[in-house]
Amino acid sequence: MKLRKILIVDDDFHVGYLIKINLGAEGYEAVLALSGEEALEKARASPPDLITLDVLMPEMDGFEVLKALKREEALNSIPVIMISVVNGIRKKRGIQMGVAGYLLKPIDFDNLLDKMRFLEV
Repeated sequence: MKLRKILIVDDDFHVGYLIKINLGAEGYEAVLALSGEEALEKARASPPDLITLDVLMPEMDGFEVLKALKREEALNSIPVIMISVVNGIRKKRGIQMGVAGYLLKPIDFDNLLDKMRFLEV
């Protein structure tokens, strides 16, 4: 599967925008959502090929967004790479919930691109 459209979900505009700019420079169509609710709205309106999902967000955290995605037939097969400053038990939880990858902040873009290319195989 060729990844074209990437939905970036991060409540920190600067982090999300930086990911968006870097993915755009690599030829991806990158769309930014600054909250879990906004992410779900954008995913429903135009399903992406991949979602990068921040874990720690106010109101609706990354795990709640992931659960909502998994409940919807049109969205439940979209691969998700979780991104967080927190490792350990949250990483384990994400893997148990079926994420395609888990990256730590600050983002290593080469590592993100490697994970994305692995999904394209």
